[in-house]
Amino acid sequence: MKAFYPTVDTTVRWPIPPQIYFEQVDEGDDIPAVDFNLTYQRMIMFVGATRNYPGLHHNERVAQKRGAAPGIFLQNNSCLMLWERVVSDWMGIYGRVRAATFRITEFHLAGDIIHVGGKITKKWQDKGLNLVEITMESKTPRRVGMAGTVTVALPSLKYPTTTPMWDRDGNATVVCQ
Repeated sequence: MKAFYPTVDTTVRWPIPPQIYFEQVDEGDDIPAVDFNLTYQRMIMFVGATRNYPGLHHNERVAQKRGAAPGIFLQNNSCLMLWERVVSDWMGIYGRVRAATFRITEFHLAGDIIHVGGKITKKWQDKGLNLVEITMESKTPRRVGMAGTVTVALPSLKYPTTTPMWDRDGNATVVCQ
């Protein structure tokens, strides 16, 4: 039996998101929002990607039997994945997420359209890092389902490819690439 390898189209180019620099943002600026359609397929793919297999997140009967929710719902780290997608698309490849805090107040259920967006609430420099705090919200069709903050480090126009890296103790090292 001969193996089949599909041809690869090398002409397809994925656009790289534009880079955002510390000098280009101001407190009060909105970051672009994204609407996520939580299909059953996407929900089950999240479960597989995180290897978090309790039936609550991929089996509607189990979720209903345990009284957890009216159906399958997004797990905590998958809710954060939605935020990470929105923030990373906005900040570009040289930005880095420093910290995230959140509180979930409503289930993100299969079939929901989740609107994720944020607003810059604080901008400061600390130990050579250009830090920005973004207040984030995930809105379900019923109400705000998750709220919190994401702190990111952005490069400067003066050093456009400077990327912060953190060790296990939270100490930052600035690396020029």
